[in-house]
Amino acid sequence: MTEREDVNEISWSAAFAGFIADFLFSEVVGIVAVVIMLSLQGINLDSEDILPPDVLLVRQIIGVLGAVVGGVTAGFLARRRGSLHGVLGSMIGLITTFGLILLAGGAELTAGDVGFIVLNLVGAGYGGGVGERFRARHESDD
Repeated sequence: MTEREDVNEISWSAAFAGFIADFLFSEVVGIVAVVIMLSLQGINLDSEDILPPDVLLVRQIIGVLGAVVGGVTAGFLARRRGSLHGVLGSMIGLITTFGLILLAGGAELTAGDVGFIVLNLVGAGYGGGVGERFRARHESDD
């Protein structure tokens, strides 16, 4: 394989690792934040009501931060084209989420949802670039 072909190769394992890091961060931190916010507001955790808007907003912000964490992971592991690998990891998560939503009966996307999707992709791309640069700097120090 030539050096040019190696540069253009996509590391799907790095992209999937980014997706897993994004998912774990978003879910663990998101669940903890939701439980704390609902408890502080005195809302019963067993309630089947829709989450209050402020809780949903915090949950979505944590999701964007998770995309950055996933992007950093993917970019670090890929060693090259970090932004692309970060975005690919985020897209795996978005496709998985949309698939599950469709299987559960579907839901309509709002303009806010589309905005957070874009923020996820931008955050993942940024994180991927950071991860790639961190890896390059770390390897040059050795």
